[in-house]
Amino acid sequence: MSGLRRRHLLAAGLGAAAVPLVACEAPEAPARTGPVSPTVRNVREFGALGDGKADDTAAIAAAAKTDGAPPVLYLPAGDYTVTAWPDLPDGAVVYGDGSDLTTVFCDRDTTLVSLRDKQRIRFSRMGFYLTGENSTAIKLSNCFRCGFDQVLVRGNHITENHPRYLRQRGVVLDSNTGGTAFIDCDINNFGVGLVTSCIQNYVTSSKFTSNWIGVLGTGNDHNAGLSISNSEFVSDNDLTTTDRHILIDGAANNWWLTNVWFEGAEVAVQVGVAGQGGPSQFGMVNCKASARSVVLDLVHCRQPYLANIAFDPDPGRRPIELRIDPERCPEGTAVNLVSSAGDDIDAGAFPEHWQVIGRGRTHRPSFTGTVTAQAAGDSEILRARSADGAAVSSILPSGAYVSDRADAGVVLRDPEGGYWRLVVAPGGALTTAPLGRDRPAR
Repeated sequence: MSGLRRRHLLAAGLGAAAVPLVACEAPEAPARTGPVSPTVRNVREFGALGDGKADDTAAIAAAAKTDGAPPVLYLPAGDYTVTAWPDLPDGAVVYGDGSDLTTVFCDRDTTLVSLRDKQRIRFSRMGFYLTGENSTAIKLSNCFRCGFDQVLVRGNHITENHPRYLRQRGVVLDSNTGGTAFIDCDINNFGVGLVTSCIQNYVTSSKFTSNWIGVLGTGNDHNAGLSISNSEFVSDNDLTTTDRHILIDGAANNWWLTNVWFEGAEVAVQVGVAGQGGPSQFGMVNCKASARSVVLDLVHCRQPYLANIAFDPDPGRRPIELRIDPERCPEGTAVNLVSSAGDDIDAGAFPEHWQVIGRGRTHRPSFTGTVTAQAAGDSEILRARSADGAAVSSILPSGAYVSDRADAGVVLRDPEGGYWRLVVAPGGALTTAPLGRDRPAR
């Protein structure tokens, strides 16, 4: 086996199982029945030129024809002009020499790579560039466990030609596609970078740049969901480049954002749409987010979970950092949300029934079981403050209760349902003041 072919097999992910790790040539294997082993097919050997001028469609299709084993297509560095992409069988592998070195170019209004009812097809180390105004680069329908590794997908949407290319789509996942992974990929300059109406797909270590909408969760049928981790969404500060980095536009499934960076959009993340619905679960953890108008817009969601998020403005802007619809997102959890304008997000941003833990403050926790507060030295065990920060009552290390307001002493309820406040006169005499039968609210 030649050294060149051995390197190609390793690059295609076939590893030692396909290549003997010996210095000399391996003997010919005896003939056997059963599936044929995959063979690397260099598209140049089938007539592809990769010069950016010749039409390489037929040559790539010829290389992809199967003889019973899934093909392994190798596209050496070059610019391959095509009008269509061949159908691929389960298990096929397509790879090049790098996302900026091996480029497939198409100028048609078409869906270039269309996979339906496929499993475990892999693309690696190559790029796709589309200029058709209504084109889609990659579409997966009812596909499972396919993968894209170090793949660049680029459209033609930029500030100067807005809104001409808003119908371009980078990746579309539909019809119950699942288990698809995008690893170390770039999806740039589309009307919508990635569209999903499916669940259980994954994006990691990837970058979305200058898309009008980076990721769109759609369908409004409680199905769309996505996991995005260790990735970034970036754009410039022009109003016509990026509107939203992530938009979930109706009833959806689970969405999880972990270790994600956002900057350069009118709204960084919009969760749900009023009158349509939103995800059943939404989590955003260890993220940094900025925007021009609204950083995180929770319009409709069931019990969102937010933790360790830093909110920032885009340059020269003063966005709303966190906007929550109190009717459609009445409950949720927020932990350590940091504002660039202060230490914590303003408590007024949270609806009444949210549980919020910030630095030095907790909003509306619920405890079940015994709660213990222990004195530390001479410090008070508990201190109550009014909205303006003034101390109103305390429990001292001795266990004594102290009220600092003469009009706010202990309130007791009598056996018949009436409420009374204990009042102390300047001389120390105790009396009671009637409060009626309604439980005091202040």
